Amino acid sequence: MNIDWALAGKVGGIGFGLVFGVLIVLASAIWLTGVIFKKLDSGRETEAGKDKKGV
Repeated sequence: MNIDWALAGKVGGIGFGLVFGVLIVLASAIWLTGVIFKKLDSGRETEAGKDKKGV
């Protein structure tokens, strides 16, 4: 029984590539969620600040 190293390399390369690709997608999604929540939170702070200054 011979090992087909070309096929083993392809399978390993695709596996590593897929793992890193998924990690990049997840990291991007988490970063984008943080940016969105930061913008939403800063909008609330400015509205609250205007209400307090007007009193």
